[in-house]
Amino acid sequence: MKNKLAGSMMTLALAGALVCAGTVSAAEGDTKYDAEIYWYSTVTGWGPTGWSSGVTDSPLTQTLKDRFGITLNIEEPPTDADTKLGLMIATGDLPDVISSANDDTINQLIESGMVYPMEEFLTEYDPDSHLLVDFPEDIKQKVIDTYGGWYSLPSHLESPDMREVYTPNGLYLDGLEYGHNCAIMFNKTIMDELGITLEDVQTEQGFYDTCEKVKTSGYTVNGQAVIPVVLHANDWINQSLDGIISETFGVVPVDENGSYRHMELDPGYKNALKFVNTLITNEYLDVNSMTLDEAAIKVDLEGGRVFCWIGNPAQSGKKEQVPWVSAGPILASNGATPVAPINMQAGKGWIQTFVSKDCENPEAVAELLSFGSSEEGLTLNEYGVEGVDFNYVEGIAIRTEEGQQRYENDYAKNIALWPFANTDFAYSRSVEPDDTMDNYYHLVITSAIAKYEGTYMYDSGLLDFTRGTVLEPSSDLGIKLSQVKNYLESQKAKIVSAASEAAFEQEYQNMLDTLNDYSISEIDAEFDKILQQNFEKYGETIENKNADLYK
Repeated sequence: MKNKLAGSMMTLALAGALVCAGTVSAAEGDTKYDAEIYWYSTVTGWGPTGWSSGVTDSPLTQTLKDRFGITLNIEEPPTDADTKLGLMIATGDLPDVISSANDDTINQLIESGMVYPMEEFLTEYDPDSHLLVDFPEDIKQKVIDTYGGWYSLPSHLESPDMREVYTPNGLYLDGLEYGHNCAIMFNKTIMDELGITLEDVQTEQGFYDTCEKVKTSGYTVNGQAVIPVVLHANDWINQSLDGIISETFGVVPVDENGSYRHMELDPGYKNALKFVNTLITNEYLDVNSMTLDEAAIKVDLEGGRVFCWIGNPAQSGKKEQVPWVSAGPILASNGATPVAPINMQAGKGWIQTFVSKDCENPEAVAELLSFGSSEEGLTLNEYGVEGVDFNYVEGIAIRTEEGQQRYENDYAKNIALWPFANTDFAYSRSVEPDDTMDNYYHLVITSAIAKYEGTYMYDSGLLDFTRGTVLEPSSDLGIKLSQVKNYLESQKAKIVSAASEAAFEQEYQNMLDTLNDYSISEIDAEFDKILQQNFEKYGETIENKNADLYK
């Protein structure tokens, strides 16, 4: 990407070197603006609040000051940030720039009429902005589909169109095309100590047999008994059961005709529930661990006591603490084809950044957005100043010793202003990880099920129902849908903790009967209308590869 204000990287390196040496890079009065921009974010942990004590500027923010005369006054309330923003909207007193990842807050902002449509804003205040020319069309369309218009500049951009400009390296591309947030992973240290291989845990029965071996092994870690299996703490339903476990048993949210159906109605979902029930009844999984928060579970994960972690690998600790491995799916005894829902559509990004119609310095704000999202701005934001913080080696940004120390100590590995983060750009400039690096294991593990040869991978982007509401919350079906969500959370816990086969069957049947009482087929029919529209729009479908198993 090119920006009208982008100078050569050599000039930037010289200017940055002067900044780092404590010298102002522009003479007083030379800057284009003298503007302080009030930037309010409901997402915390970036910018000064994420940096070490005493650090107030990064290479990007310092360049904005020295070259343009733009100072950022960033506010990130640690609590009730969305509530406070709601009060600002109600009183008609918005900050210059607003960032949020909360869809309710975002819709409230847009519906207030107090923020600019992005194209209108840039056309008026920075008509030469690169964003008017090269902002990825697929991401823009996704934002429009989600929020009804292009009102925001999204963060963490990654999409097919974006990857035509910035192509991620190797495993990073694998992570984007095959990775997701859940995995079934094993502690290789325990495996090696007990003579266990990935082949031993690849099948359902083999997995149960291995859990029994681990449970009865007497193996300890720092004097404490090993834990055979742990699910994702108190988020075990979303992250584990409805995530990777359902995937390994081939559950999809469509019936044999490709019509939308709650995944709980897929016959394979019963096998996923039974899998968890078996772990509990055989004491491989402690049901009490399913009520703990992530922090409590993470202690055991990082301490090396857990043999099998079924959840988000991001919580599993560093590789030097525990070397995790994955075989991808656990193959169901009935031969079900495992599935992997991967979003193959452009995402809308994460943090959405808006401009208030009452901002005091609109030209400076436009400059901020255009420069921060330019290649030069992205480089400053992600890596710092070339020749000082990093050097390019065959197109890869390699941090200098000084830059690495500043990155780790001053910025706590959090140098970037997140609203400008561009995932495809960062991955295209980063060293491809090898097996000495933490993110190597994360990328390999999270993509293991999708890359498994027998897995059916489908486009989860087709299941996007975010634009508007499928069912009006106050309608009869809307009320029933809300009741369904609340009911399922408690009923799933009852099913998996059933103490006998008969109790399991009874609680499972209770779930089906209750869903029927809540008019689940009528609810699904409304969702199916949107799904079929998405099928037609994108020219894709989702198949139920395991339908014949249950006829």
